Amino acid sequence: MTDRDPDGPDLRVRPAERADIDAVAALFTASFATLTFLPRLHTPEDDRAFIGGVVFGECQVTVAEFGAEMAGFLARAGSEIRLLYVHPDHVGRGAGSALLERAKKTATGALELWCFQANTRARRFYEAREFRAIAFTDGRGNEERMPDIRYRWERP
Repeated sequence: MTDRDPDGPDLRVRPAERADIDAVAALFTASFATLTFLPRLHTPEDDRAFIGGVVFGECQVTVAEFGAEMAGFLARAGSEIRLLYVHPDHVGRGAGSALLERAKKTATGALELWCFQANTRARRFYEAREFRAIAFTDGRGNEERMPDIRYRWERP
């Protein structure tokens, strides 16, 4: 199933295929690099192995594209959104919103995700889309050792 965004006729959302692993990994690396508050713990090769092995192995991955260019991806396992990243060149163009709306549309009930507390842009994004903070941590539970927030969205 492929969705076209009504507000952006060039934006297409579709299920990812194994052939997308390299493009998703490159997008992940580029997007993660913009999170300057985080320590850089992994190489692009590490990111590729993580995306190809863990993410595509455990999650349903959806991608957003402008034409042939990968703009963003969302990885979900059940009600858990594990990753949602948009390429820095496409931030603010609707790819993240389209991916999140597709996840909401296909969710059986609630969705939950983690977000770094220092990622104020992402926090505003989720909160504007009806996600509510339900827990805060001191960061001891993640490899970056950065405080984070648990968000939850429930179908009205």
